[in-house]
Amino acid sequence: MDIKDLKQKYPEIRFSKTPIKQEQGELVFFEAPFYFAIPEKQLTEAEKSLLLVLFKEAAPEIKNEAAKAWYQLLFTAEAVDMEETSAQYRFIQFYLPKTAPSKTIFQDWKKALLGFFHSDTELIQLSTQYGVLIEPVSDSLLGDEELEAVANTLENDFYFPVRFFMGLFYQKSSAMRRYFSEERRFFDFQSAKSVQTVASGMIHDLAGHWRENPLAELVSQSFQNDETLLDLIEALFLHQGNISMTAKELFMHRNTVQYRLDKYYEQTNLSLKTADGLLMAYLSLKGMRDI
Repeated sequence: MDIKDLKQKYPEIRFSKTPIKQEQGELVFFEAPFYFAIPEKQLTEAEKSLLLVLFKEAAPEIKNEAAKAWYQLLFTAEAVDMEETSAQYRFIQFYLPKTAPSKTIFQDWKKALLGFFHSDTELIQLSTQYGVLIEPVSDSLLGDEELEAVANTLENDFYFPVRFFMGLFYQKSSAMRRYFSEERRFFDFQSAKSVQTVASGMIHDLAGHWRENPLAELVSQSFQNDETLLDLIEALFLHQGNISMTAKELFMHRNTVQYRLDKYYEQTNLSLKTADGLLMAYLSLKGMRDI
């Protein structure tokens, strides 16, 4: 969906990546990554019927007072009377690229999902595709690899995929609103990765800003002469600069990788053997691929 097309047709439309409070006489919908509200007075009956078929109405599922308090804190601008404690929590966002085939199956899926987390975990469902888990920090938390296994298990059992974004640990306070807002901004619904993290989101965000720098363009041009450098730099970055592991992944001899890194340095004066140089090259690479 192109929100600009809807804005052109319905000038009074309101849209946001965070849930919109429904005003009287409005219809509110969700289509990743936007929530949008359209005044009913702008719609013919035929248009209203069509929109109800095309888009899901955005109605968050709030089951108890605890979930309601979390919803107000994370998804609204309302003042929240929250007792600040030393207890820590993290937020696990989830997104379904394909909606569940039925409401019953979706309920079973959510029950299975909660089974992998702490028993005091709260689930807030913002739409049939997007929701968030608020999990208290404990000794038995899932890491990113375990969360990836959860995504695979759920897909094998229910036959539709899920994407997760795993947040950091935060002490319970009103500051969580600001932190979670950044985590939501980092969550890329279009990514093929089953698990994203704050660190991966930060790299994506930095790459977007770096892409506008003329030096990034210069570094990107150096890749165009040899596109195999893209896979080399990505593998080297993911293996934290370890040449042996990079060579193994790319089925290359270690000396070949070493030679190519030296050659690149001679041509650009940018060393891929240093953390700074490798990060600069990797951000340039990500900027290219995200266009």
